[in-house]
Amino acid sequence: MGATAGGHRMTARVRSACVGGVLHVVLDAPQRRNALTREMLRALAALVAGVDESVTALVISGAEGAFSAGADFGELTGTSADISYDDDVAAVGEALVRCPRVVVAAVEGPCIGAAVDLALACDVRIAGRGSYLQVPAVRLGLLYNPEAIARWSARLPQDVLRRMLLLGERFDDAEALRVGLVSQVVERGEAVTRAVDLLSAITTEERVALAATKQVLSALERPGFDPRPWADPRRHLLDSPARAAAVRRAKHRHGRSEDDHDGGRR
Repeated sequence: MGATAGGHRMTARVRSACVGGVLHVVLDAPQRRNALTREMLRALAALVAGVDESVTALVISGAEGAFSAGADFGELTGTSADISYDDDVAAVGEALVRCPRVVVAAVEGPCIGAAVDLALACDVRIAGRGSYLQVPAVRLGLLYNPEAIARWSARLPQDVLRRMLLLGERFDDAEALRVGLVSQVVERGEAVTRAVDLLSAITTEERVALAATKQVLSALERPGFDPRPWADPRRHLLDSPARAAAVRRAKHRHGRSEDDHDGGRR
């Protein structure tokens, strides 16, 4: 069931509420710093995949000052059986990448391991001061999911990727911003507020164009991008009523700015 405007849901310690078209998704296991259980991952994947027409954008955050400490170690065996946990993490990442809405990760406090995977699958990452990102996979004796590494490689410089994966380096908010792991840094506790501010301008009329643009950006991260299949969708959008209305509004705004500039004399 998709999230509906004004609706509140909680499943497997994943809370959601849609306010003003923005779906707020909260990882809500604060006693474990929002460590991710399989149940939470599956609930999150289903929630993201099931957004309905009332939702214009999503913000993902963690409860009580922590984004997520990563994998819940109670879910892991220390054997190859843990590949199934990686599969659940990958399913959330795939849902986020495929989601036709803009998804913002609002990161406060720790964002570790699997949580970094989720954050990097979002379109934008806003970090509160005092937050940090870290992937200590090698220290735990494992090769992180190669599919995730391939996706990160398309988004991050190789130097950053090697520091993160080989050294397990902790990137504080300032360094994460400098190297491109996060998009903006705001005051502690303000990440969700800033995310909502960024998303408030998105209208329902923009959804089709936004979804198509996000699909192109995702396709660019895979080898062998071919722009030709996008010719027809682009032409369809150019001829759409929503685009015509947007151009009319832009012309109106432009006309008003000219009036203001010359004192309204025409």
